[in-house]
Amino acid sequence: MGLTGYKWVVIEEKNKAPEELLRRYGRILGQLIYNRREIFNNDFDEDAIFPTLTKLLDPKLFNELDVISYEIAQAIKNRKKIVIYGDYDADGITATSLLVTFLRDIKADVKYYIPSRFDEGYGLNKEAIRKISKYADILIVVDSGTNAVPELIYAKNLGLKVIVLDHHEPKEELPNDPNIKILNPKLHPDINNLFKHLASVGIAFYVMIMLRRLLNLEIKLKPYLDIVSIGTVADVVPLSLINRIFVQKGIEEINKRKRIGIKALLDSLSLNNVTSFDIGYTIAPRLNAAGRLDDARKAVKLLISKKEEESAYLTRELDFLNKKRQKLTEKAFRESQVKIKKEKSLHAIVVGDQNWHPGIVGIVAGRLAEKYKVPAFVLAIRNGKAIGSVRSPGNINIFKLMEKNADLFERFGGHPLAAGLTMSSKKISILKERLNAEISNLKDKDTEAILEIDMEVPLKHWTIENVEKLKILEPYGEGNPYPLFLAKNLRIDDFFQIGGANQHLKFWLKDREGNIFSGLWWNANDYFKKISVGMYINIVYTPKISSWKGNNSIDFIIKDLEIIR
Repeated sequence: MGLTGYKWVVIEEKNKAPEELLRRYGRILGQLIYNRREIFNNDFDEDAIFPTLTKLLDPKLFNELDVISYEIAQAIKNRKKIVIYGDYDADGITATSLLVTFLRDIKADVKYYIPSRFDEGYGLNKEAIRKISKYADILIVVDSGTNAVPELIYAKNLGLKVIVLDHHEPKEELPNDPNIKILNPKLHPDINNLFKHLASVGIAFYVMIMLRRLLNLEIKLKPYLDIVSIGTVADVVPLSLINRIFVQKGIEEINKRKRIGIKALLDSLSLNNVTSFDIGYTIAPRLNAAGRLDDARKAVKLLISKKEEESAYLTRELDFLNKKRQKLTEKAFRESQVKIKKEKSLHAIVVGDQNWHPGIVGIVAGRLAEKYKVPAFVLAIRNGKAIGSVRSPGNINIFKLMEKNADLFERFGGHPLAAGLTMSSKKISILKERLNAEISNLKDKDTEAILEIDMEVPLKHWTIENVEKLKILEPYGEGNPYPLFLAKNLRIDDFFQIGGANQHLKFWLKDREGNIFSGLWWNANDYFKKISVGMYINIVYTPKISSWKGNNSIDFIIKDLEIIR
């Protein structure tokens, strides 16, 4: 077990790849592919591992897609007024931007609406629907709506034809009404699982494929995949076949820098040769920052912008909001840990504060779940109401946990690993008691936090050429994680704090043959006093190529560390 509290499990030791696979791809790539066999659907042919657009599943296999796309096609033909109603996270932002851009490109009459996180909250709301009904004929809801049955019926009663493009888990009976159509792969047990892995932006792209057929459009769709790839990575959906294609081909489009808003964002960040890592940790946080702290429409405006000056201005706005988000997150993270220290038992974290910004509670919850290895509920409290986010460290299905306690929430929704909620602040203590009781009754094996390591590979193996080979399996993300390797018996020659708040650790490590290696451990300052020069350690790491003034070197990004003597 490492300093972080994870139990280490080396996958190769438990389940070595077949010899034929190792001969075909080599020991390391072969084992990495085998470890990810579920995401590759046990298909180890090159076509499955390195997919092309021709491998996309036919839209005809997507239940209800033809019927719903036909409704939208008829609306476009008849010059009906369309409003896209999006969510304020990166999936909702990109799905909205994608549809607005495409529909405007084909000269449809379309506007968009993104609710305020602070004034309106998550999902559909009746006041917004009332305003939209005065203008629109068709309401297309993206990245929410499946569980907003009263609001869907309200919209229909105001004369709107309603279409929902969503991927959230359904939790109530849906209306059977010809004026309300829901395209959500999770409503269909018999659908190909690859469709169930789509983010809302991916579902929207499939609608575009079908619209091109129905309307006989002469338009290339591949250039739109830049937006699709951002939303897919940001929403942390499994990178199985369809999503791998979307992200891989979308990154190619991003790197062409053809979309003015995306080019402005890349220029401001000095980003070249964008990877899925850059999307997840640099691009998506800036888009999310708009919805978290201010107005998500700023992110949509950037993605749909046709003007360089406007794009540059919006990019500066998003960068400012992201820096503000980082400061607020650090403050709330520190304060939440003070609150946690007062708890007698910690099977689940439930913390709230009146001074926490509702836009950053999800990030704080994720960091707390990572650190303490238990589900984390983080709540921003205002006027007797708590708006919160929930994250699981990966070992507990929080959506099922919340369903059991649905009576405590005014609203909730999400996935097994991430969810959102609204509740009365008076019920927080009841929630805390129930969660701690329920989780304490689970068996240790059901709550144990596991760190899966692909295989043991000594640091000396890695040359620039060998690290470059790992790019073959990109894009990395959910279901296809960045490779993690184990290296043993390393001596700490030196280490010190780096970063603006001394939050990161820099290492110089020596192996038994006297080779020296550079290591970086992000956000590891909590462990600074537990280690010292001269210690021998094992590390879990990912190798990364770093460039400085035209020179390439290898850094070893540390995920966990075990002291052996």
